[in-house]
Amino acid sequence: MSTTKIKLCPKCGSEYYAHIATCADCGVPLKTPEEIEKERNNKPAVPVQPDDEWVPIREGGKEIVMELSRLLASNSFSAKIGLAPGCSTGKCGGKYLLLTTKSEAHAAHDFIEEYYTQKHPEIKTSQEWALQGKCPACGYAVSPDAKECPDCGLSLMVEHP
Repeated sequence: MSTTKIKLCPKCGSEYYAHIATCADCGVPLKTPEEIEKERNNKPAVPVQPDDEWVPIREGGKEIVMELSRLLASNSFSAKIGLAPGCSTGKCGGKYLLLTTKSEAHAAHDFIEEYYTQKHPEIKTSQEWALQGKCPACGYAVSPDAKECPDCGLSLMVEHP
């Protein structure tokens, strides 16, 4: 009998208490980390072409990069984690890279974007507002040259010194 106190969604990677049976977002049955690992070990490895190079598609902290790596791997993408440039000298501040093969990079990126859109539906609204010339945070109409939203104060432009 497992002593695991959590279950995971095998589709999106979300964590749940052990007594919950189904993912609220995906509607699929939850599994223990041990069950997921056992399935992963029994699954044939995704064949990587010898000439297919690994490319970074995300950079971030260890936890988020690991979560995204598990998400991609559980959905038949090639994925691995690497250290961000400068990390071997301790200058990265704990940044990691999510890597996938060059041939899968676009599909993996799109898959992650869809995952975030499903997990956080407000992202899509924010993107639509920005395309309509509105503040992505509050929806207030802003001029194309505005540096800040006059309604909520969101910085709309990144200024480089």
